[in-house]
Amino acid sequence: MPEIEIDPTTRIEGHHSTTLQVEDGVVTEAKSHMDMFRGMETVVLDRPPSDAPVFTQRVCGVCFTVHRMSSLLAIENAAREAGVFDGVPDTARKMRNLLEKIATLWNHAVHMFALVGPDYSDAVADTGLERLDPMEGEGYKKALDAQRQLLQGFAEFGGKAPHPLTYAPGGMSATPTEGKLQTIRRQVEYVSDWLGPTDAIPEVIGNVRNGEFDPSLGEGLHDIVSILFAAKEAGADDFGVGPGRYYCNGVYPDGEGDREVPAGIYVDGELSHPSKEEITSAITEDTTRAWYTDDSGGHPMEESPPKPDPEKDGAYSWGKAPRYDGMNMETGSLARLIVTDRDPFDLRADLGGDPTKSTTLNRLIARAQEAVLLRDGILELLEEIEPNATVNRGWTDDFSGEGVGLWEASRGALSHWVKIEDGTITNYQIITPTLWNLGPRDGNGTPSIFEGAVEGMEVTDYENPINVMRTVRSFDPCLACSVHVESPAGTYTEEVTPASPGTAAAGSERPFAGQEVDEP
Repeated sequence: MPEIEIDPTTRIEGHHSTTLQVEDGVVTEAKSHMDMFRGMETVVLDRPPSDAPVFTQRVCGVCFTVHRMSSLLAIENAAREAGVFDGVPDTARKMRNLLEKIATLWNHAVHMFALVGPDYSDAVADTGLERLDPMEGEGYKKALDAQRQLLQGFAEFGGKAPHPLTYAPGGMSATPTEGKLQTIRRQVEYVSDWLGPTDAIPEVIGNVRNGEFDPSLGEGLHDIVSILFAAKEAGADDFGVGPGRYYCNGVYPDGEGDREVPAGIYVDGELSHPSKEEITSAITEDTTRAWYTDDSGGHPMEESPPKPDPEKDGAYSWGKAPRYDGMNMETGSLARLIVTDRDPFDLRADLGGDPTKSTTLNRLIARAQEAVLLRDGILELLEEIEPNATVNRGWTDDFSGEGVGLWEASRGALSHWVKIEDGTITNYQIITPTLWNLGPRDGNGTPSIFEGAVEGMEVTDYENPINVMRTVRSFDPCLACSVHVESPAGTYTEEVTPASPGTAAAGSERPFAGQEVDEP
């Protein structure tokens, strides 16, 4: 039985690989390997709760905002339960929602053009879509410019990107001035013009079908629809099929106790909207096939921070296997649109064949649909933010309690779990969307969503199993969020260039080029 090793499997991170067992040209077994130790949870132990958002946002340079947000929600939840926190001001809520929407739209642009688009480009797949060619295609380059514009707009309120400075416990630390609002509006409108008007989508679809290109209707829309049609032509509506079970935490609070995108569970064709308590009680993590001790698994609020067990028999991943009521669940843009019963312009129904079917194509369509919805929502939200309003009512770390922050990354459901005793973090857990989608098997042998979606797929070219690659990328995996590295004690050489040649900042203790430093 031939074995195919794909390493790396993504363009965004190098520490994920996949092993395929293939028989008669069909994948009979897939193993999803996360190849680095996960340990960010241990970094925040014994620190005050307000430190957690600052550290955990650095899990990843792509999903930086959502980790800070989820961590804030977790510690604020704990503080509220302890009776020392009354909630963020309304303007801070709107600012957070605005920044999160901008960051997710940026993520979608990165996904569609830098991570997935090349799989359907002329350079990679001989499709004739030269605009999608990485680094050289005009569509690719225009998308890079749009991404830059979005991050510049984000930085007006966020301070910088990645790793914003202004998401603060209790609200925000940045004031929304009229000047900043106007700057963000200009940046977003620039991107909006590149993307094209929402109501032009039917005409753009007609253009792409006929091989026509009208930049006045949006270069971005033409390129994105071209990706979708190329994926359809490749048969992506029939491969990468998941079980059709979806999980969404909900996102963007509306100020009245609900969220613009509600929490939802879709199983066996039935949609439900469980409470936060129902969601948190149903989640567990299985470590049977992960290089962690048994007590590193279980319910997130009770399990130990991750303890490595790299010699563990039968394990093959540094990722855990999260489960909802014992079930593997798909999460992401497709899940969010299904739990809100949205299929803009009936694209998943018409192009994908079924709006709720879990396929490589429907994941791409859902991300494109959500990008347009986000753009429209950002422009509306900018009109609602009141300049110079109150954004923070203060914060204290002096409390004990437990909290969970449920949020949505662009890739899907994200949760942070914290225990605090006398102002000190005693336990912390992070469950990422990539763990839900690309984790290992559990103790019952149930594969992750990705592993199950790949099994049964045909592989005609063992040297280039492109449809398997298209499937893994359709989940938009981000491995840094799901695993992290721990460096052993040792001596390293660090290269540092002073701000001015031959000088250094007064009092700086940082080493100069070539100086050896000991790092734990």
